Amino acid sequence: MTEKLETLATDLGDAEMLNQASNLPHAPLAIDAAQVPLSGGTDPTYGEVRWRTLINGTPDAPRDMVLGLAEFEPHGRLLPHRHDPPEFYFGLEGDGIVTIDGIPHRIAPGIAIYVPGGAEHGTQAGEHGLKFSYGFATPNFEDIEYRFTAAG
Repeated sequence: MTEKLETLATDLGDAEMLNQASNLPHAPLAIDAAQVPLSGGTDPTYGEVRWRTLINGTPDAPRDMVLGLAEFEPHGRLLPHRHDPPEFYFGLEGDGIVTIDGIPHRIAPGIAIYVPGGAEHGTQAGEHGLKFSYGFATPNFEDIEYRFTAAG
């Protein structure tokens, strides 16, 4: 048995180590959400939603995805809109309704929602507000073109 373990250890010692910081396409990143300021909440085109973009690429620090937190006061809204990349939501606190192409879906802690690319969607928070994580498989939040229904 010892001989087999020594052979396995030798074989592994010669293998290329994957998923190490030195050979990943992008460096690992850890973000404390409490240290990221809220954005939004002031443009009536969007509604009352506020957000924290936690993972986002830049030309100097590319990423393969965008991850953030959306936060709503009681009865706050993200008005109906579309964008090309698909998106996910994952409920963290409170509850609300996410309407996708006219179909309402409840969101609450532990509920994941997939929004297909190009689908019209909007959110209405419940009486206790709402907080969810959102994400896109795109390298930069600023490159996502939001097309709000009210704007045409």
